[in-house]
Amino acid sequence: MSTNFKFDVNYYEDEKNGIIKKDLFSEFAENVVTNFLDKKVDDDYKTDRRGKKKLSKKLTYTQLRKFYEEVLNLKQRLENGEDYKKILPYFKMLKAKANVAYEREVINTNFKTFIEKNVDYVDDNENRFKVFCTFFEAVVAYAKGVIKDK
Repeated sequence: MSTNFKFDVNYYEDEKNGIIKKDLFSEFAENVVTNFLDKKVDDDYKTDRRGKKKLSKKLTYTQLRKFYEEVLNLKQRLENGEDYKKILPYFKMLKAKANVAYEREVINTNFKTFIEKNVDYVDDNENRFKVFCTFFEAVVAYAKGVIKDK
């Protein structure tokens, strides 16, 4: 699955799947959750003293919601009339928070990549931020049945 996400006010563009209308976010979000976020990669494992690979980084629904709540809070501030330029540094800080969570082994590599790529793409474009909020909402909704807290 491609991790280069591109946003527009009415469309969501993925390099692999082409342009998708916003009203079809649900289908694409389900695909992102099942085929990308919940997959384990080599970076999610560490080797113990005996040389066995052990899963060390796993995405839980609680961690996914934690990041989503941050995005929702920023969206609420925007809707309450705060200037996007004042919100932008807090949005960009999500990359640093994802890195900390990754190093603490509470999120997996793919979710860290998801946050980084989307923050980079949204950048200083307010419309892209709004579309990302809608897309992230769909991802969280589909993740409820797929990603478990264990």
